[in-house]
Parts: sequence; structure tokens; C-alpha cells
Amino acid sequence: MKTLSVCDIRLHPSTVDTDFEKAMVEEVLPGAGDGYPAGGVFTRALYRRTGEDFPPGYRCLVYSDRPGDSGFFGMRKAIEPLGAHTAEPWHRSLRGSADEEAALEPVRNSATTGLIMITVHRSLRLIPEDFEAPLDAALLAEVRFRTRVNNSIAAFWTRDDTAVEGRIEYLVVVFGQYMTAPRLNTGVLQTISDTNGVIVGSDSFRHVGTVAGDPAGKA
Repeated sequence: MKTLSVCDIRLHPSTVDTDFEKAMVEEVLPGAGDGYPAGGVFTRALYRRTGEDFPPGYRCLVYSDRPGDSGFFGMRKAIEPLGAHTAEPWHRSLRGSADEEAALEPVRNSATTGLIMITVHRSLRLIPEDFEAPLDAALLAEVRFRTRVNNSIAAFWTRDDTAVEGRIEYLVVVFGQYMTAPRLNTGVLQTISDTNGVIVGSDSFRHVGTVAGDPAGKA
């Protein structure tokens, strides 16, 4: 099963954002995973939080068939000298009805301009299938819906039964081609509410860069 690894990054106030992004895309992402075996899925991508926050925040994602670690595939030690603070990474197994490879394709596609990530909590006492099946249907409707401005093109979700005591934590991940700030067009949020899911976090990002291939530039 494929793993989604996530590391949040915040720049120091004195760090120039364009310099940081260039170094991440040209040096840090290609050099990730040194010492890991070649072959398999190993796609890493950088996204910048939308809005006018200062200093800006970023989210780095890795899609892999390898387990993640606290060093975030060797990238934390390379990121912090660039003038940034990295939070403790976290890791989730990919779930959802979408084919894993189909779900990952938008990550590799430079035309995918935006990302939405929604964190949902649901009681462990409730039946997971009563939430997961409607969520799959709502996400399928979202990626099939088309406008002239914002279009979601792929979605999946992750599940963790141990991250929060007494709760199942879901992470809903939606990729799209967004001309304005990333947003959902259909009833995904309503479906979450109707099935006793509680949204505890919602973040949107714009794509900065992606590297796909074997570790340490061996693609």
C-alpha cells in the first residue's frame, strides 16, 4: 500500500521565498531519499499555502511505497539550512475508491495547480463504512463536475485510527486546476457533515514543484 508523508515548513522572516522555492525544486526534492533503494513509487512535491501569511508556509508531500521517518527521507536536514523550520512529519496510508496510480498522476502533472487538504474526525464508535462510502461518492462527483474556473481532477483520502484518542482521523486530499483560490464545487463538505464527520482543519495550497523518480536524482 502506498504511503502519503507530510511535512509542514515555515520560512524564517528573513528568508527570500523565491530563493527557497528554487532551492527546494532544484536541489532538495531531487536529492531526497539517498540510501533508499531505487524502483517503486517515490514522488515528492512542494506546495505553498494560499493567502498572505508572513512568513509564508509550505507543505511538502511524498508519495511512496516506503515507510516514512522523522528525517522525512533526508530532506529535513537539507531544508532547515535554507532558512526554514520543519515540523515533525506525519505519515498516512492511501485509501479511497480511486486507483492509487490514477490518484497519483495529478501529482506528477505540472498542470495541477492547486491542492486542498481537509482533516476530519469521526468517533470510533461509529461504523466507518457509513462515512467512507458516501465520501467516495461525493469525491467522485467533485472530480466529474466541471466549471470554467476551478476544476478538481483527482481525490483520495487517508485514515488513521490511532492519531487521536477515541476518534478516526481522515485526511481528504483533492488536486485540481484552479484559476482562483482552490475550493470545492460540490457537496463534499455537506456529505462529511451529514455522516457525522467533524472538520477540524481545512487548508489550500498552490503547486510549486514536483520531482518523480528514484531517490537522490537517479530517475
